[in-house]
Amino acid sequence: MEEKNSILVVDDEMGPREALRMILKNRYEVVTVDNGEHAMGHIHEKDFDVVIVDIKMAGMDGLQLLRRIKEARPDIEVVLMTAYASIETAKSALRYGALDYLIKPFDHRDVIDIVEKGAVKRKEHLRTREEIKRLHIATTELSKEVEAAKRSIESHYASTVKALLAAIDAKDQYTRGHSERVSRFSAFLAEKIGIPHDKILALEQAALIHDIGKIGVEGNILKKQGVLDLTEFEEIKKHPSIGARIIASVDFLQEMIPVILCHHERFDGTGFPERLKGAGIPLSARVVAVADAVDAMLCDRPYRSALALEHVREELSQMGGRQFDPEIVSVVLTGGLLECYSGIFDYQHIGG
Repeated sequence: MEEKNSILVVDDEMGPREALRMILKNRYEVVTVDNGEHAMGHIHEKDFDVVIVDIKMAGMDGLQLLRRIKEARPDIEVVLMTAYASIETAKSALRYGALDYLIKPFDHRDVIDIVEKGAVKRKEHLRTREEIKRLHIATTELSKEVEAAKRSIESHYASTVKALLAAIDAKDQYTRGHSERVSRFSAFLAEKIGIPHDKILALEQAALIHDIGKIGVEGNILKKQGVLDLTEFEEIKKHPSIGARIIASVDFLQEMIPVILCHHERFDGTGFPERLKGAGIPLSARVVAVADAVDAMLCDRPYRSALALEHVREELSQMGGRQFDPEIVSVVLTGGLLECYSGIFDYQHIGG
């Protein structure tokens, strides 16, 4: 059997209270009280669907009680009763959140219709509230699932990058430490030239495996003591394209391709593999190209010893606009970034 809706009638006169109780008792569970304070006591203890309130009452009047009810239980529908209907009464009733109002002496049919309207409206309100609550729970659970998926992706991302870096290190001893240093300097430099923070992490990770293509180059060429001959250099020049092909098969590493493919392009268009020029070279690759060269110059290589800091400055200055983006070079040289970067690592103890 369906539970009856509960109605609270508040009037300091017994006659109207009893009249409303008699009209509603067959359809609803009806509780009657004679003042506002008693009404609030019942409202705090019981769940009412509709409260019918007389406006003119001793002590707390109907409008005051209406406001108290709406503050405590905004979901309860309130109907005001008055013997003195006016535009101001209607405006006040609506302003404070009343559903409607009854005119004394009230018509039996009007009472039934208004209370029914209130009961239906509250049922809809409660259903909507439950739906919102359900959606909130579902959204919270979905957010947790999304966050867990994000952490999983980040974990796989980090593991993949770590595995790729290990593969490079296993093939080319020189890259041990070099890739990490280039990655850190690239991020440092990217921040100084104004690359957005949300792009810097991707750039930093790309710089970490910018030489991944070297796993496709013969080991004897990578480890050769001395200057490479033309044929060997042509083989080395293939590593950006090899690296881009490797990364192309991993969906969540696609952002790394521009750095891996283009970090040996030159600003004057004489680089490889695409002979891109100037702004046609992705900014991220231009940044990594400078960081890569700086670290290479500061370290011992199979074919030469590490260069002094002043020599590195001269090389950067001469190659700005030729090999490197001149604006990036300017930031490195005038902003003290070269000295700052070289101070982070003890290059005297970094060998080839």
